[in-house]
This record gives sequence, C-alpha cells and structure tokens, in this order.
Amino acid sequence: MAVCLNPGVPPEFPGEALESKDGELGDYAPAPKQCHKCLKLKPPRAHHCSVCKTCVMKMDHHCPWINNCVGINNYRYFCLFMFFLAMGCLYYTVLGSRLFFQALVPARKRTIKLKFEDIQCVTLSWLVSICIFCAICLLGGFHLYLVLTNQTTIEFHTNMAGRQIARKRGEIHRNPYDLGMSRNFQQVFGPNTFFGFRWLLPYVARRPTCNGLEYPMVSDFRA
Repeated sequence: MAVCLNPGVPPEFPGEALESKDGELGDYAPAPKQCHKCLKLKPPRAHHCSVCKTCVMKMDHHCPWINNCVGINNYRYFCLFMFFLAMGCLYYTVLGSRLFFQALVPARKRTIKLKFEDIQCVTLSWLVSICIFCAICLLGGFHLYLVLTNQTTIEFHTNMAGRQIARKRGEIHRNPYDLGMSRNFQQVFGPNTFFGFRWLLPYVARRPTCNGLEYPMVSDFRA
C-alpha cells in the first residue's frame, strides 16, 4: 500500500475544490491557492513534488525506497512498513545470532556444522539485518516524533526555522496543528486507541477522517 497507493493528489483548481467544501466555510473562507507548477489546488500542508511532478497533500517526502511520495493517504502504511521491517530484522538478528557467532569461530570449535556457502549466507544476512534494524530505528524514531507532534518532515524543518526566529524576537513558536499526542496519533492512524492495537492492522482499523483539504488546528479546540 505504501508503494502502490496514491499519496494524495489534490483536486483540479478550482471546480472540484470548491465543490468539495459544500459551502461549509461560507463567504469568509480564504481564497483557494493554486500551484504555479502543476496548476492543481494547493491546500494547506500540500507541497509540489519535483519527482512526481504534482502536488501531494500533507507531503512528507519522496521516498526512493518505495518509489513513491509519502503523503496523507499512505503515510500510515509507510510508518507500518518501517515498523514491521524493523521487527522482521530484529527477529532474524535474535534467532540468527547463534549461527552468526558459530560462523566466526574456527571450524574445529564449531558445535554446528556449516558449509562455506552457509557461512557466507548467515554472516551476510545477519549483518544486513542488524544494519537495517539500526537504520530503521533511527528513521522510525524520527517519524514517531513527527506523528506525536503532528508534523511532516518538511514542516519539521520549517518549524525549526520558525522557532529560531521566534526565539530571537522573544516569542514562542508553536505548531498550529499540534493537538496533543493522542489526537496527533489519530490524525495519522485514524480514530483508534493506541492500546487497542487495531492501528497495526490497517484493514481492520478505522481510516483517518481527514480529507487532506482542511486540518483541525489548536485554535479549534480552545474554549
């Protein structure tokens, strides 16, 4: 799904965009923006991908490993892909550690008979698995932070710059989409409780409710 699913291409400008709002925002709604590159509607948090040649709603980045953009439609699948990949690498790293260390000792001291081809396969597979596991833990940890703070990779860098500017002015910069960890998590994985673990099974879990054109903000929850 992370590879094949459309990451979330916005509608054409302006007909489909105006129809999708159904007049809910009234006359005071801000004028819709148009991307000057692909000429599609450019809703908040959307960015133009130079590889895909189109805008992507809530674009995080273009991932060469899945050969697809990571956007609002497939971000949760991308996160689950990293999680299950890490678990698979950890599984082999733990179960294959005995064979790996047996392959390192001289042949006369081995308790398990291994052919030369077996040693090559075991050592290469174990080293690749542990390297991928370490790399995924770093990348996955970063994206876990993004999920819990309701940011994309692009917004993370933007907010970092915003904090530096606000600090120089003696002000406090806050991400307007940060609704708290629980709501932030549900923005990505849908209205599913974390300890229910249904979010681990996307075909069973409820889908996210956001349409990619509008996003809840902190100001919407203030009394």
